[in-house]
Amino acid sequence: MNINRREWLAACGVSKLSGAPPRRPNIVFILSDDHHYQCLGAAGNPNIRTPNLDRMAAEGTLFTNATISTPQCAPSRGVLLSGMESFQNGLRSNGARSFRDGTGPTVVEQMRRSGYQTALAGKWHILNTPRDCGFTSAPLWLSEGGIRYQNPIMRRGLDAPNQEQPGHITELLTQAAVDFIQGANSPSFLWLAYNAPHTPWYAPERYREIYAGKNARDLAPPNHPKNGADFDWLTYYAVISHLDDGIGRVLSAVEKKNARNGTVVFFLGDNGYLCGTKGLNGKVHPWEESVRVPLIVAGGPVRKGLRIDDPVASVDLPSTWLEVAGLERRSSLAGRSLHTALTTGKNPPTEAFAAWDDPRPEALVARRAIEPYRLIRTRRHKLIVWQSGKQALYDFEADPGEERDLIEDPRSRTVRDDLQRRLAARMAATGDRARGWLQN
Repeated sequence: MNINRREWLAACGVSKLSGAPPRRPNIVFILSDDHHYQCLGAAGNPNIRTPNLDRMAAEGTLFTNATISTPQCAPSRGVLLSGMESFQNGLRSNGARSFRDGTGPTVVEQMRRSGYQTALAGKWHILNTPRDCGFTSAPLWLSEGGIRYQNPIMRRGLDAPNQEQPGHITELLTQAAVDFIQGANSPSFLWLAYNAPHTPWYAPERYREIYAGKNARDLAPPNHPKNGADFDWLTYYAVISHLDDGIGRVLSAVEKKNARNGTVVFFLGDNGYLCGTKGLNGKVHPWEESVRVPLIVAGGPVRKGLRIDDPVASVDLPSTWLEVAGLERRSSLAGRSLHTALTTGKNPPTEAFAAWDDPRPEALVARRAIEPYRLIRTRRHKLIVWQSGKQALYDFEADPGEERDLIEDPRSRTVRDDLQRRLAARMAATGDRARGWLQN
């Protein structure tokens, strides 16, 4: 379903007479799953159909260099709930899915205590319960990780049992979100976590027909590395186009219910997807297709038609939600609020960080270990530091495929030293025990 400009402006709480948002806007947070950062039309990919997300980007702010703080499903959610890095909150991998004791109230819990109606719809995937994390309701949710798309096993209610739900998971979650929006009191916070486009992919045939007859390599995003493994772009795109239609329905529901009250909508990928990069699928690795994600924000005071190329991180969103809601922090947060950047286009962050912190084979379904690392990313460069002390430096402008490591290049010494200093400062500020890796 597509929505026109008037409908979207209304959905963002912009009336014909005044652009001023209410003091306590509603917030809708939409999370996709395993979403390659170039798989949006708005990201410069002419091969994919995502008209609703493209329109959201045109009527809001698109971050072109957003980084996920930990590129795996469960810890990514842990960062967003707690506002802390995964190595701080203890929820550090799909094999370690509980918050450390004493982590403090989640950002959702802080919003609940301030009077927000908080609702969960979609994939959960962590062991702490939604109720314990501050949700007042859970219309339809998936307690575990990846699941079949057709007739999924899900729960209707915070304490409900698992039951088969007839239908397609994308459409079921969309309807649950629409129903909540239509019946919610203000102010409200909706966490809508889709399963798409996580494997095992399945989309109705009408979405596959959009891309039928096209060569898989010709469908690849423009900047995707050309020397990677083969990948089924047709099916992947079909699942994303189906997701986009669901998001269009959600945005339409926001317009119909909240034109006067005002709503700020956030869209984020929970992590990227390698899609054959360096012969790999999945995520977790420190390469761009794994850690870089789509991020769009629109509504209320958010600038329209703004594109921010400076790097931001998912850990910045919890601080942003609190400032958008006009709330003070009640716990120590590792991220920086993006409110000023969103409302004025000024003072965006100049760096983003990501971490992987679980060396155990059980951290991944594949039961293979990935060496822990920390990385810092600027608009042009990335420095990766692994637990062993090995480091790598890449220049995206000259080498978008991250194929030429510049760490030993004397011409890159100034950049390397600067990024090492900035990463060390971040480690000190977050109490990161990995500070010693820089001296290994």
